[in-house]
Amino acid sequence: MFGNTARSISAVPREIQNCYIRNCLKADPAYGKGTADAFGIALHEVSA
Repeated sequence: MFGNTARSISAVPREIQNCYIRNCLKADPAYGKGTADAFGIALHEVSA
């Protein structure tokens, strides 16, 4: 599931990806982390 999401929005700007991950983290921290991992983005980069 995480891989599908990452592939679907991999072409959008990084800030949009970060915003998506932040929203996922709000819904469920484990889901947000899994999504960030699929994008190859560290969580500390998302919060910045």
